[in-house]
Amino acid sequence: MSGASSRPRLGLRGRVMLAFAVGASLVSIVLSVSVFTTSRSYMVAQRERSAERQTSIRAEFVRNVLDGSDSETAAVVEDLELPAQSVVLVRRDSRWFVSERELSPAFVLDKLGGADVELDDGSMRLDVTLLGDPYLAIGVPLNDEGDVLFELSSLTELESTLRVLKLALVSCGVLTTIAGALLGLWASRRVLRPLHDVAGTAAEIAAGNLDSRLADTHDTDLETIGQAFNAMVDSLQSRIDRERRFFGDVSHELRTPLTTLVTSVAVLGRHEQDLPDRSRRALLLINAELDHLRRLLEDLLALARAEAGLHQDQLEPLPLADLLEHTLAESKRPSELLVVEHDGVVEGRKLALERAFRNLMDNADKHGGGLLGIALRQVGESAVVIIDDAGPGVPEGEHTRIFERFVTGNPRRKETTGTGTGLGLALVAETVKAHRGRVRYEPRPGGGARFVVELPLQTAGTELQQVRRRDGARRGSASRGTAMTDRRTL
Repeated sequence: MSGASSRPRLGLRGRVMLAFAVGASLVSIVLSVSVFTTSRSYMVAQRERSAERQTSIRAEFVRNVLDGSDSETAAVVEDLELPAQSVVLVRRDSRWFVSERELSPAFVLDKLGGADVELDDGSMRLDVTLLGDPYLAIGVPLNDEGDVLFELSSLTELESTLRVLKLALVSCGVLTTIAGALLGLWASRRVLRPLHDVAGTAAEIAAGNLDSRLADTHDTDLETIGQAFNAMVDSLQSRIDRERRFFGDVSHELRTPLTTLVTSVAVLGRHEQDLPDRSRRALLLINAELDHLRRLLEDLLALARAEAGLHQDQLEPLPLADLLEHTLAESKRPSELLVVEHDGVVEGRKLALERAFRNLMDNADKHGGGLLGIALRQVGESAVVIIDDAGPGVPEGEHTRIFERFVTGNPRRKETTGTGTGLGLALVAETVKAHRGRVRYEPRPGGGARFVVELPLQTAGTELQQVRRRDGARRGSASRGTAMTDRRTL
């Protein structure tokens, strides 16, 4: 069963091409056989009628010459003006005479069936082979005394013509099959073009561009599909926008009670020395949990802003080397960790990119055994930032899952202090995606983890600016709704 399922199968385009090619081949075979059979029958019939007329004329001439003169039969037969490769055999007074001196009458008679060959109904037609070539033998009586004349006409030219015709028909059949396959390729492209449009639009939507829609079409068969697809995407975008607004609103509303709790705990902290040991330990746990909750809300709000793609009008040119140096300095890490092989300028939001790179550095320190180094280089039209750590790395099946929300390095959290929120790498992925880049994990040579961030350089950013303007013009109600939440947050 597994062998059958792994067997390669033709796609839809291949099956359409194969169907057109097989159809054209069958049509060409039927037509070629019909044309060849009809042409052969007609040409053979014409050759036979021509040979019969020619033999009748030859027999009348020989009869008149022999009856009107005393010429020898052998001389008369040898002096006949015959077409090339034709042979005349005459029986006169029970003796046989042949027009070609190189041939003996007995040899020709043997090809005709022997010396006792007789004519039926006054004439005779035979297909014979003489000296390896096909011949048509026509027999005509010369008189009532049993004298007869046989003329053997060569069919070599006819057979050659039939061979040429056969080759031409086979060539036409091959060309017709190829033309059918090309026609199938053209037809399959026309038929599958709407499917490619659907696939391309679906890929853009899957990449996060929810404003992509199928273009309107005048094809009545495709109009329903296009409208249904666009309606489905509209419903999906509306649901996602509602979830994003709810996500942002809930995160914002939680900040007020959280602020109250933090303030209250701070007041209690001033009197920490007056509390018993058990209450002091409880206060420390509450303070740590509030700090964790505060960081979680900050990450949630940042993630909501990154997913909504806000502040696209605040993009600015950013030298990555300066940005990384500033991030290292702000996080109190040594600048020697940064190795700049090739600096590059990207277009983005400074605070968002700084937060993303700081999250990767914090992840290396908390879960990766410490930050080893940061490398900045250029690959093609992209700036590449490589962040290495000295940790144990990520298991094989977790390479892409670590960028999902609420995935932490310690899923069974026993301590609050220093534990991540599970949103740091998810925020990195959304921020990089909002800047038209991508982030991935790969094992570091020699052990440990390596995170690679690729961002388009500003020199290749003309298309990025056009996309940004188009997205900003089409963002609509989703951006306005989430922008309101963002303003309340700020």
